[in-house]
Amino acid sequence: MNARRTRTQIFIDILRSIQNSNGRMRKTHIVYKANLTNSRVESYLDFLLSKEMLREESVGNQKFYTITERGLQFLSEVHKLREISDAFGVSF
Repeated sequence: MNARRTRTQIFIDILRSIQNSNGRMRKTHIVYKANLTNSRVESYLDFLLSKEMLREESVGNQKFYTITERGLQFLSEVHKLREISDAFGVSF
């Protein structure tokens, strides 16, 4: 049985998806890559924008979400926490 993802895990999935796509992605692709619904992704993107982990850019009539330095730093710190938790045998 699969456990549900936490909000933090979803934030990480969104940021990683964008990071792995050269740092920029459209909302539709975020929905697919982070395994979310179109209605749920909006609140997560709003939160990440408010925390300045993402930036919204418009190119013509298309809207892109770009990961910021703060978002990259967050992912780096999460990686460090995972390494520590793995070293102690604690699930993260």
